[in-house]
Amino acid sequence: MRCLPAATRARESLLDHSMLCSKTERPGDLRHRSQRGFTLLEMLVVLTLVGILTAIAIPYLGKMSRRNQIRSAASEIQSTLLAARMRAVRRNLPASVYVTTATAAQSTHLLDTIEADTPAPTPTPLPKTKLNLPKASLAFLTLPTGGKITFDGNGRVIVPPPPLSTDIKIEGPVAAGDKNQITIRTSASGKVEVITPVVWQ
Repeated sequence: MRCLPAATRARESLLDHSMLCSKTERPGDLRHRSQRGFTLLEMLVVLTLVGILTAIAIPYLGKMSRRNQIRSAASEIQSTLLAARMRAVRRNLPASVYVTTATAAQSTHLLDTIEADTPAPTPTPLPKTKLNLPKASLAFLTLPTGGKITFDGNGRVIVPPPPLSTDIKIEGPVAAGDKNQITIRTSASGKVEVITPVVWQ
């Protein structure tokens, strides 16, 4: 028996292995395997998983949408109050925000910003700005006395006079089964903050 060098034996071993691979697995077999489609069972499993995830996600997304509606309304009320306070400080004149809730025949609540608000019986000046809030988005549960908050030229609340409450509490959305309540609180110094629920519905 002829004794071959180690390098020659290794080369022959590699050649034998490549020939064996070429016999057992041809390129055509790989192409055929990669073109194999999904079985009916695999498709049913995927569709079932998609259906379960959709059933879980839809109620959650609905809740998020309702929360965003009432949160957005509260943010707009806060912005209106802060803008009125800034107007009062800038012009060194009283500025008031009037809240007029929608009647059965109306579709929006109204927030009017009045500058240089004068005491009654002097006619109320025309509003400088108006904010319309859809009635479907919220209902007003609590309002300050007379539905009005007035800031003086220093940015402090003068109506209603402290320690009377300036809280504006809203609830919504109106048609939703699970409603949330948010309070917009204005301190005597003029700070306006939004108090959201600890646990959202």
